[in-house]
Amino acid sequence: MKKFYLIGFAMIAILTLAACGGHSADKDKKEIKVAVQLESSKDILEIAKKEVEKQGYTIDIMEVSDNVAYNDAVQHDEADANFAQHEPFMEMFNQEKKADLVAVQPIYYFAGGFYSKNYKNADQLPKNAKVGIPSDPTNEGRALAILNKNGVIKLKDNIGFNGTVADIVDNPKNLQFERIDLLNLVKAYDENDIAMVFCYPAYLEPAGLSTKDAILLEDEAASKHYALQLVTREGEKDSEKINVLKKAMTTKEVAEYIKKNSKGANIPAF
Repeated sequence: MKKFYLIGFAMIAILTLAACGGHSADKDKKEIKVAVQLESSKDILEIAKKEVEKQGYTIDIMEVSDNVAYNDAVQHDEADANFAQHEPFMEMFNQEKKADLVAVQPIYYFAGGFYSKNYKNADQLPKNAKVGIPSDPTNEGRALAILNKNGVIKLKDNIGFNGTVADIVDNPKNLQFERIDLLNLVKAYDENDIAMVFCYPAYLEPAGLSTKDAILLEDEAASKHYALQLVTREGEKDSEKINVLKKAMTTKEVAEYIKKNSKGANIPAF
């Protein structure tokens, strides 16, 4: 009986140690999970992996397919960070979802622009022409700011990047604005009834376009305002893993990739 008791006690001790060991392994696991949408963002993280490994970390890339999932993942602790958006878009998400996401490092910026299959400049647009713009407020404001700066329309004074179609005070050509999901704008380029569309460099490739084909292009100051950011939760912004990730994503190797892969359309912001 005594022998059986000792064996049982030993088994309990082994199981307890195993459980403690398992918990310790989970606790010590140094993994940074980052949500992305664009292939280029994934490629940058692949480069950053080599740098974080020097600090004993690994990067787990979570690929998502829409403009909400990457923020939901961070907000609900399913990812430590995301790399897919500019700060104004993140701020809109925070307001709508009462979230506490923060932008911690600009990585690169690029020029938004307008493209047309049939017209070489905006002056050629006919009266009542349909123009495709993003359906979300932050990117809508960015698109309208370009038109305002180039005199195609006039927005309310001091509206900046926050304008909507309702804020247009002068529209000489009576342009008709079609709100289209950001991911589908490049498809609208080929639609016969759309005279001009707003788009970003990352989405132009299917249409065989580049920023050189833009008939209207935003200036550098505006592009920097919309730099693509590394985003995390408020409580994680000063954590070791986020600092490691920031350093890994702002190396010379990453800067070179940004410039070469985009043929100059993307510009490092660090």
